Amino acid sequence: MRYVVYGAGAIGSGIGGHLHRTEQDTVLVGRPGHVKQIQEQGLTLITGEQTHRLRVPAVASADAVGFRDGDVVLLCVKSQDTERALTEIRAAGGDPQSLPILCCQNSITNEPATARFFRRVYGVLIVVPGVFLEDGVVHNPIVGNAGFVEVGGYPGGADDLAREAAAALARASYAAAPNADVMAAKGAKMLGNLGNAMGAITDGRGDSKGYMERVRREATDCFAAAGVPCETREAFAARASANRGTSQLPPGLRNLGSSWQSLQRKQGTIEADYLNGEIVRLGRINGVPTPYNEVLQEVSSAMAIRGELPGKYTAEELTALAEARTR
Repeated sequence: MRYVVYGAGAIGSGIGGHLHRTEQDTVLVGRPGHVKQIQEQGLTLITGEQTHRLRVPAVASADAVGFRDGDVVLLCVKSQDTERALTEIRAAGGDPQSLPILCCQNSITNEPATARFFRRVYGVLIVVPGVFLEDGVVHNPIVGNAGFVEVGGYPGGADDLAREAAAALARASYAAAPNADVMAAKGAKMLGNLGNAMGAITDGRGDSKGYMERVRREATDCFAAAGVPCETREAFAARASANRGTSQLPPGLRNLGSSWQSLQRKQGTIEADYLNGEIVRLGRINGVPTPYNEVLQEVSSAMAIRGELPGKYTAEELTALAEARTR
């Protein structure tokens, strides 16, 4: 079995690096600048406990992978890049009937999108810290293990491949296990990820607690109206806390989430359309107002398009924008 990590960013590079470090056949697919640095100098993977310099195979396109029997794709791109990645994988020879695609991503939108292109689709819950701000260098800032991961089939179940992938990730130092109801766990995780845009917009300025309570209330109302499976936040948080290691950022390194990193790197896109935007979509279909999610989606997306850095608004200023929509 070879693991093709498609989307070698903060999470993908960490997963691929740990798999390679534990002598499991792995190839990274990433952006050209990052891949060039890995090919020339190796991947620098910095955990809370030590620094690894890894000569992990890395390529900059799907065509360079050379898909073969026994491959498993760990899809680690941001949700806004999912369909492009899937078409690239298929065009490069990934068999729509036999190639397993494991969605190691935030949101609940990626598995249904993947099912349009590939038959064997799996959901992967990722509770893993990762920071990627410099080509060739990725932080996995945690001690005790590399993070908490669960693998299951989509829309449900846990077959031999799910168990084998979870075992491989466990060998790679993750607290990993199969979960036949992984999509409900990903629903609960998504409630937390709805705050990614808040960190990106505010850079931590202001008191966001009240705003985020409204964001998550809108989301739970939408999930209930749409029949979306979602584990209780309390059960999910207890299981994650019991399994994941302890985050430990080194001095001088900041991280307010993956969306914050997208603005810092001026990538031009952000995941909010598939996190807060998914709540907005469900609200429009089911008649549930979602002004607080709307504001996070629209403001963060506009900032990404304009190449603006985090910190444009405070949490209080966002609250005023959202309250204006409720009048």
